[in-house]
Amino acid sequence: APTASISIICGGTSAGIEPIPANIYTHKTLSGSFAVKNPYLERLLDEKGINTEAVWNSILEQEGSVQHLEALNEDEKGIFKTAFELDQRWVVELAADRAPEICQAQSLNLFIPGDVNKWDLHMLHWSAWERGVKSLYYLRSKSVQRAAFAGAEDKVEAVLDPNQPDLFSMPKTDYDECLACQ
Repeated sequence: APTASISIICGGTSAGIEPIPANIYTHKTLSGSFAVKNPYLERLLDEKGINTEAVWNSILEQEGSVQHLEALNEDEKGIFKTAFELDQRWVVELAADRAPEICQAQSLNLFIPGDVNKWDLHMLHWSAWERGVKSLYYLRSKSVQRAAFAGAEDKVEAVLDPNQPDLFSMPKTDYDECLACQ
């Protein structure tokens, strides 16, 4: 699989099996920064006559998501889900399906919300191990405190959910080390 930079030079070729984290993002290089758009989404927006700067700005404001676009039907919204919008259990399932055909390992990244429940995260890893996934690579998450979009007219200060427990105030688990390390 190509590196991230080479994939952009090749016209947006995927850097591997990883789902895209956003349908538009800013790519920063030594020669400057530029917007990278999902070419397949761009083609669909062209066909619908809504390939405008305003639409792309709205996608950027929604962290690369198209789920808010009323012009897209549910199937189209499903096709263009970002990595953070996908159920990561399915990512693990698909990796497990590939695992028997892979000699060494696959570079599998998972995308989770910043406020993921500790048990859900554990079960995601457990199911990967249980299904025979040989390795997990990166665990990518978004910040719990998301900065307001720079172009937004109404700047809203991010606030933590008071109903969500603080990780540092959570009770200690009943084991001191990873069960695999015992």
